Amino acid sequence: MLVRFSEVLPVLGLVLALLAAKHVPLVKQLPLSQMTGIVCFSFAIFIALRIYNAELAKIRAEE
Repeated sequence: MLVRFSEVLPVLGLVLALLAAKHVPLVKQLPLSQMTGIVCFSFAIFIALRIYNAELAKIRAEE
């Protein structure tokens, strides 16, 4: 399985927490939108590398 729920749920929870925190007046001055973007982009890179490694393992197994 390429993606495990134990890896996805914490990231999804963090993204939801950052999005919810945008509406809290106490932390409104923090760049939460940029932080959310960085977290999402980092996770996308992680997933892409996971898929790449899985495909590379398939190719090497065929040889």
